[in-house]
Amino acid sequence: MELKEVKQQFFALRNGLLADSLRKQASLPHKLIFGLNIIQLRALAAQIGLDSNLAATLWADSDCRESRLLAPMIQPEPQPQWLSKVRTPEEADILCHASLRHHPRALELVRETALSPEPLLQYSALRLLLNILTSNPDAPRTARQLLRTLSPHPLTRPIFTQLTQELDYLESENNA
Repeated sequence: MELKEVKQQFFALRNGLLADSLRKQASLPHKLIFGLNIIQLRALAAQIGLDSNLAATLWADSDCRESRLLAPMIQPEPQPQWLSKVRTPEEADILCHASLRHHPRALELVRETALSPEPLLQYSALRLLLNILTSNPDAPRTARQLLRTLSPHPLTRPIFTQLTQELDYLESENNA
């Protein structure tokens, strides 16, 4: 599928009410918001298939919310360099879940970025850590260390809470 066809799909699936709500309430940096939800984007990704050239083109389209969210879903190989280009928590969530959690160095990426002074990069690192918590045997120890080291920022506070709860749950399961 070509970029023009993808944009036509965005237009055909647009949700004006959601787009307006996102523009007003979320203060997103994107100039173009179609209001597609994650289910629609996943369906479109399945239709497109894996396509690294299209993914790179979509990721470079930083003005369009849906382009940035779709790109990691169709990228065959995780792109760790995209982590430093994330502009919103929503992009971080999708990038980490759809792509970076599959990277062989995912835990190293967490360690490299979690101590950044940039709250959004810290958020991204913690989101990635949450995604690999049960699949990487060293992740729980790293999570405990980071929770002791980092000071929660308003952006990262919910993930701190979620990580703490997940770690407590994993410990209770191991002790049962």
